[in-house]
Amino acid sequence: MEKYLYFRTTATLADDDDTAQSLVVKASDFRGAQPTSDTAVTLYFNPVIALHDEASGAVVNSDTVVLNTGTNNAKQVFAGIANAIAGANFQNQAMVTVADDVNSVYLDGIATCGAITVTAAYS
Repeated sequence: MEKYLYFRTTATLADDDDTAQSLVVKASDFRGAQPTSDTAVTLYFNPVIALHDEASGAVVNSDTVVLNTGTNNAKQVFAGIANAIAGANFQNQAMVTVADDVNSVYLDGIATCGAITVTAAYS
């Protein structure tokens, strides 16, 4: 069963109406993560809208989600995401909520969902 990861950065349900507010991605599109400050982790995904280099045909963009964390909680966040993708604690769930600011649901170590960036075609 394919797993999907869900992110929502808006705190108001009525404002949840564009790609900057919510994102669902296939777990298999997760490319990696890195801490980008003492209190933030950036996740990288294969793009929803792929842009290709004309010469090589290679995909040249990625989509990102910034997760706000507790101070120096990057490893805890990485482990929570890895366990969610691998199925630990989420064996029967196709969609795993990683960060949802409306319902205050987060994997371990995540305080809030920060910026969601889906690269627009030809931006």
